[in-house]
Amino acid sequence: MLSLCHRYAKNRSDAKDIFQEGFLKVFENIRQLRNIEVVEWWMKRIFINEAFKFYKKQTRLHLVDNITLLENSISDYINDNDDIFDKMETDELTRIIQNLPERMRMVFNMHIIEGYSHQEIAKKLEISVGTSKSHLHDARKQLQHNIIIKKIKLYG
Repeated sequence: MLSLCHRYAKNRSDAKDIFQEGFLKVFENIRQLRNIEVVEWWMKRIFINEAFKFYKKQTRLHLVDNITLLENSISDYINDNDDIFDKMETDELTRIIQNLPERMRMVFNMHIIEGYSHQEIAKKLEISVGTSKSHLHDARKQLQHNIIIKKIKLYG
């Protein structure tokens, strides 16, 4: 769950704060869980919700209109067929994602990593479906650019 928090956070300190709040919620609400088989999904949703709450509190803004798993998810959206991901470590990919602007990072994580639909993202972040799609498009472009920069540094 800490790695999930880390994907949504700007830095390790924020990730640890989200992680701590998430576990408090899990322990406070564990009695509500009726089916132990869905515990991982249930906990994941709690931690994602805590990440949203954290950033709403941090910025005092209301979001309006506006790791192998990581490697596989990102590589689906990169048009390169070489071995860039063999040379990059998951921590590097995580840092590249963390450097995305907040809204782009949230939409990217929710859609690509967590599998939310644009409709679900729009409802959760209180934005339009078009804005969600736009943020995802912008995130992909920025990730492509940042990965190409990283590739140039690796290959000289």
